[in-house]
Amino acid sequence: MSKFYPLTIADVRQETRDTIVATFAVPASLRERFAFTQGQHLTLRATINGVDLRRSYSICSAVQDADLRVAIKRTPGGQFSTWANDTLKPGVGVEVMPPMGHFNLPLSADHHKRYLAFAAGSGITPMLSIIKTTLVAEPHSAFTLVYGNRASAAVIFREELAELKDLYRERLNIVYVMSREQQDIELFNGRITREKCDQLFERW
Repeated sequence: MSKFYPLTIADVRQETRDTIVATFAVPASLRERFAFTQGQHLTLRATINGVDLRRSYSICSAVQDADLRVAIKRTPGGQFSTWANDTLKPGVGVEVMPPMGHFNLPLSADHHKRYLAFAAGSGITPMLSIIKTTLVAEPHSAFTLVYGNRASAAVIFREELAELKDLYRERLNIVYVMSREQQDIELFNGRITREKCDQLFERW
C-alpha cells in the first residue's frame, strides 16, 4: 500500500496569475521511489484549517529532467489549490505519495510515429511531461499539440512550449485555440469542438 513521504519544496515559480509550478527536493534515499513515467501524477496531503485534504496533480517534468515538478492552478473555492498558491515556498514541507497512473504509451528510440495530443487549461500539465519525454526518447517521432485556453495570458507553460518548439522545429507543432481572445485565423478561435477538429484534420 502506498504511503506519504515528507518532501521539501525546492522552488516555486509563478507560471500565470493563478498557477504556480512547485519543484520538490527529493533526497537520494527516495529517488528510486519517486522515479516516474511520463503522464503520472502525485498525490499531495496537507492539514488545512484542521482538515486533512488530499489532491492529485500531474507531474510536468520530463522523465529525463533532474527535477520533480507539479503545476497547481488556483480554482474558485478550492481549499487545497488556494492554500498551495498562498503558502508553498522554498523550505516548506509537504507530504507526497509516490508517482501513480498509467496515462502513457511505451516509448522506443526505434519508433517513427506521429503523436497527437489535446489539452485545455491546466490539462497541459501531463501533456508537457509526455511531449518532452517522447521527443527526447524517440528522435524520429513527431508531436502535434492542440491547446485550448481563454486567452494568451492564461496559457500555462507558454514560454516552455515556445522553447520546445524552437528546439524541435521539425518535430513539434503547436496549435493554440483561444475562446476569449480573437486570433487572426478564425479556425483558432472558440472552443475545441468536433467540428473544429474536423477542419484542423483537413488542413493537416
